[in-house]
Amino acid sequence: MAIRTLLQPGQVWAPDNDQMPKRRIVDLPEGMIAYALIPPISHNDATSRRTEEYVVSQSLFRRWIREIGATLTGQTDAKAAPAIELAKKVATLRRAQGMSQADLAKSVGLSRSAIAALETGRTSSANKHLPKLAKLFQVPVELFLGGMVELTAIMELSSDERDLIDLYRRLSTEQKLNVQKYAERRTRA
Repeated sequence: MAIRTLLQPGQVWAPDNDQMPKRRIVDLPEGMIAYALIPPISHNDATSRRTEEYVVSQSLFRRWIREIGATLTGQTDAKAAPAIELAKKVATLRRAQGMSQADLAKSVGLSRSAIAALETGRTSSANKHLPKLAKLFQVPVELFLGGMVELTAIMELSSDERDLIDLYRRLSTEQKLNVQKYAERRTRA
């Protein structure tokens, strides 16, 4: 039975061949993977390295992993804070609709600077705008709180963890965002 690895932003996949570029996952738009190529470092061009970005289906990316024998390196970025994850989703959805920040601001009744703050995670009032954003982008509100890609994973949980997950699932969208922010603050302390 094949083990299915959860693909996440920040992961770096390295082929067996050192001469081939690595791939760093940048984003996970629905059913797709946005990744950047990280060229191998050579002594001649170490200062002029540039990355190229691509978007492919998850199945194509997984096939590349299998065929090339790529492995997940230990160079993954730290998981972004919930506010940053939310900001990325808003910005991605706005761009996918071909909207400017000004267009989005007009559609939801905010200033352009408020949208900029929302898209950079600098505001703590994002949760009150989620229903409007979900309606505008025609997505469920839960998309802003969960991942853009859902994969089923089997995981051993303690009874405390199961209770917490059950309680969390009963919360409203706004309450879930507050719990995420609370947990984030507590883990940094």
